Amino acid sequence: MSTLFNDTKIAFRSKSNKQLLQAYWLFRLMGFPELTKIGTYFIKTALKAPLGLKKVIKSTLYQQFCGGETLPECEKTMAELARFGVFSIPDYVAEGQETQQAFDQAMFQVLETIQMASRNSSIGFAVFKVTALGSAQVLSRKQAGLLLSDAEEQEWELIQKRVHHIISSAVEAGVRVMIDAEESWIQDVIDELAYSAMFLYNIDKAWVFNTCQMYRSDMPARLKKLKAMAVEKHFIPGVKLVRGAYLEKENKRAAQLNYQSPIWSTKKETDQAYDEALDYCFAQGIALCIGTHNEDSVETAIRLMKKNNVTSNNENYCFAQLFGMSDHITFNLAEQGYRAAKYLPFGPMKLSLPYLFRRANENKSVSGQSSRELELLKKELRRRKNS
Repeated sequence: MSTLFNDTKIAFRSKSNKQLLQAYWLFRLMGFPELTKIGTYFIKTALKAPLGLKKVIKSTLYQQFCGGETLPECEKTMAELARFGVFSIPDYVAEGQETQQAFDQAMFQVLETIQMASRNSSIGFAVFKVTALGSAQVLSRKQAGLLLSDAEEQEWELIQKRVHHIISSAVEAGVRVMIDAEESWIQDVIDELAYSAMFLYNIDKAWVFNTCQMYRSDMPARLKKLKAMAVEKHFIPGVKLVRGAYLEKENKRAAQLNYQSPIWSTKKETDQAYDEALDYCFAQGIALCIGTHNEDSVETAIRLMKKNNVTSNNENYCFAQLFGMSDHITFNLAEQGYRAAKYLPFGPMKLSLPYLFRRANENKSVSGQSSRELELLKKELRRRKNS
């Protein structure tokens, strides 16, 4: 592990001994694939069960990875992060909704985030998913070039209006906003919405950031396309770089429909593409949120900042990790003066389940994630015991 991130006293100084122990046992359990499967089944069942079991879930897995069921519930966590120089990115994660009422509710939650961020400088970005604002099926049909029915056309208009309302409200309030990436069969439509917003608002400053998943083999070319468009249309491109969140889903769909998967065939290729994208973005002056739990990529970004004379507190460049994971990166970066943030998911526990399942599976499938977290937690527990 890099010496940049091995100070566990800094990494876990926001956690009590009780919180450390709870995290230790949670990650230990998540390190066993079979237990993870049983655990996710247990959560689904428990949410239909008595209140006592729901409290257990909320005080363990939910508490580790989510800030609260409502935005006000997150304020204590935001304040604690801010105390150590870490920004928050509140993220309304209720997923899988299909009604217009649910889509409007998601929009209102993001607008509430924007209003709070306008008053609270410790909130680094507002963020949203386009599928939280409208039908994924309509987005898919739109991208495929299929003729939309009258009802689908109306739905598409509503999606555009909600996206525009969020972004215009954010810019007016002086809050930067990120659009999350999604599956490849709807991503082109999402990109077009993001590019249109950048053209309108990213004139003197990068207000709008689009997410690039570098596990896609076409992403290096897409990044260059964005830069060329920015030069031609005179706007500042803003990008959040991540590795990618839908690998199994992408590969499964490609196999079922008999087309070549858009995902690199090896993790090594994804890692290389990610670090090359960092180099490209710094060299081309692309405003950047570096979303990664990979220590090597963070070190690469730091070297590139120095190479390109980018100061550690430059507001166009920040690092971000998920709440509940990789505190050794986030808090040590903040301690060294870099702009570091935590994605802080919030939303009703029942509606947040897809997000929690992804976190559990991510720790199970990402090489060494649970063991790395465990090693650091054990180190800090020993340090506290000895001191």
